Amino acid sequence: REVWRNKGANLIKAVQQVGTALIYGSIYTLTDTQSSIQDRLGLLSLVTIGTANVGLAGTIRAFPKEKDIVVADRSKRIYGALPYFLAKMLAEAPVNAILSVIFGSILYPMVGFQRTWPKFFNFVGINALHSFASSAVGLMLGAMAPSSDAALALLPPVIVLSIIFNGLNIAEEDTPKLLRWAPQVSMIRWGFEGLCLNEFRGLRFTCDRPVKQMCANTGEEALARLSACFEHSSLGKTTRAQAAILGACYLQTLRVLSSNGPRYARMETPRAAPA
Repeated sequence: REVWRNKGANLIKAVQQVGTALIYGSIYTLTDTQSSIQDRLGLLSLVTIGTANVGLAGTIRAFPKEKDIVVADRSKRIYGALPYFLAKMLAEAPVNAILSVIFGSILYPMVGFQRTWPKFFNFVGINALHSFASSAVGLMLGAMAPSSDAALALLPPVIVLSIIFNGLNIAEEDTPKLLRWAPQVSMIRWGFEGLCLNEFRGLRFTCDRPVKQMCANTGEEALARLSACFEHSSLGKTTRAQAAILGACYLQTLRVLSSNGPRYARMETPRAAPA
């Protein structure tokens, strides 16, 4: 009930999604030229970074305070960690999904992404899953952090690492050995990769360059030039990766909530006073 009663916050989130979509839509007009390849990559990168920021920041600020209330309620045996967590997820999921639909419904036709219903539904679905995964990471950090300030301090490094290893800024094969794990757990990488596969596959571009070998004639060729990872990827793979991040973060959050339950001093049998 609290999620749906908080109409002011939900309205602000909706206005934010509408405003962001209108800003992107007023800047980007996608065509079939070679320069539009870079435009598409830049726009999809901005979409995934923005979605991750909103999802992470929204939960990482609020959840540490909410966690204290949950611990207090559990001490009164009002509810357990699992029922609370499931109720929270079920209440927030429709709101986040609706916001993703609003954003996609405005942005998609305005910028000129591929105008087919399957592509549109894939775009909305991938972005919604990306939002859920980002919120789940924020929940996990908020649950593990001792305070709101500590949780907020974790936000910049998590965002920066996810952006660096998003598949656009550094090739996965050039990633330092000690950080080879980073692209695998970057929710921005998997969101970006999924949106790119959805948009570029099936596209054909005109060649407006003086040398034909400089041109990418198809969307698949453009992605292959960007990274070899796209040749071996699929929408199913990116969806499973985001779902794995989502599930792992939810399990860790639930584990922390369960272990942070009320603790009481152990009662001991009083000793008899010495004679």
